[in-house]
Amino acid sequence: MRIKCAFILSLLVVAMTLPSQAQPASEQEKNKTVARTFFEEVLGQGKLERYSGFHTVDFVAHSNNNERDYTLAEDLAMAREEHTALPDMQIAVKHMVAEGDLVVVHWTVWGTNTQPGMGLPATGKPVNVSGMTLFRFRAGKISEEWTAWSMLSVLKQVGLLCPPKGPTGQEPKLPTHDPTNP
Repeated sequence: MRIKCAFILSLLVVAMTLPSQAQPASEQEKNKTVARTFFEEVLGQGKLERYSGFHTVDFVAHSNNNERDYTLAEDLAMAREEHTALPDMQIAVKHMVAEGDLVVVHWTVWGTNTQPGMGLPATGKPVNVSGMTLFRFRAGKISEEWTAWSMLSVLKQVGLLCPPKGPTGQEPKLPTHDPTNP
């Protein structure tokens, strides 16, 4: 009898936890999935024909230097330029954080600058740059975007911006901080 009761009790516990496990993911988790898929498949695999399906029709990309905002068509054009300049471009999502209707993606992109694009001539040099994108979601789609990354780093990597030379003709060494000597 004890074994029968223990078995029935175990079944009840399992049955009670199933509904909580079967519930759909939270909106934040759904938004993170959309953001990851957008980065890895649309941008990373160059499936740009799927670009607009991830965005609302009134999508706005905010400039990181407050020059102006960009429409969905302009943002897609910039993505095409990136893929032109770096035809072998790949993207890795490093971290993601969600709060409310916002998702932050920390990413790294790499590829070889073999074609002119993004205002760059073809240099044949590799590029590797990290950045962050903040997405705002509405009804499961990206409605706003803020992205920050270093174009200065890209210019240095492709040889279009040389670091300043010191008095000996060498790159100056940055001062280091010795924590034992304030």
